[in-house]
Amino acid sequence: MKKPAKTCLVLHKKSCTRPEVKTAVKHVQQSGIDVDVYIPWTRKDLRRFVQRAIKNDAQRIVAGGGDGTLNAVVNAIIRGDTRPEASLGILPLGTANDFAKGAGIDAKDLASALELACTGSPTKIDVGRMNDQYFINVASAGFGAEVTATTPQDMKRLLGGIAYSIMGFVKVFQLEPYEGRLIRPDGAVKEGSMLIMAVGNGRFAGGGYEVAPQASLTDGLLDIAVVSGLLSEDLNRIVRELRDPMNPRNEYLLYRQLSAFTIETGKLLHVNLDGEPIKGTHFEFRCIPEVLSVVLGGAAARQ
Repeated sequence: MKKPAKTCLVLHKKSCTRPEVKTAVKHVQQSGIDVDVYIPWTRKDLRRFVQRAIKNDAQRIVAGGGDGTLNAVVNAIIRGDTRPEASLGILPLGTANDFAKGAGIDAKDLASALELACTGSPTKIDVGRMNDQYFINVASAGFGAEVTATTPQDMKRLLGGIAYSIMGFVKVFQLEPYEGRLIRPDGAVKEGSMLIMAVGNGRFAGGGYEVAPQASLTDGLLDIAVVSGLLSEDLNRIVRELRDPMNPRNEYLLYRQLSAFTIETGKLLHVNLDGEPIKGTHFEFRCIPEVLSVVLGGAAARQ
């Protein structure tokens, strides 16, 4: 029986037949890299495989898929906020690949991306936690989460990130702001309305939009950006404020960097956690510093 490889590629089932994916796998194997490939059919199946691979001394788990697959792998690797023994590599195969974009990984060159994921030196990064689930990139809520949840899969596949923009403009005039409050660890409370919210460990979401422009993977903080009012009121002003999030004169944008906080809403809130849809009214956020070792690309690895 073949000894288990130290590197395991967890491949999303919808990507396994893509010719460029097969070419990338063949490239690394011909380069002498010993990698086991596994194609789970359910999130539960994925968790079992990852945990079994780590138990069998796998040193690196490569997530081959979109942000949702990446989220599932992260939640399988991290257990109890303790630093896992295995590091994480990324083969970006999704529609948006928002975390890979922020991490400097080229989604257009899959052979190079997979080689980097298997052989690159990892960097210790922070991971966010919302209630009992982890996220590596962004938790978006309200308008953005509904857009992601309701954009048809065929449109995502054909148009990529543009699909989110199209569905966004269709929905923007139909949405009502959420009423809620932000509770800091010291007990300070800020109440108000919210149309869009993003909690960023990474910077990009929704197909390449920089929703948390000040976010860093290694600062021990989560960036929370809340847009109040209606987007139809002054879209240009909102865009300008997003480009200058720390400006104290901002009218529509609330931007804070916190290690922990709680969000409560009066009605059910849509939250998109690294591509995974969740609903609720009470969300406890916390940054777990340097808990995961991840292979980053280019300048991101040097930050």
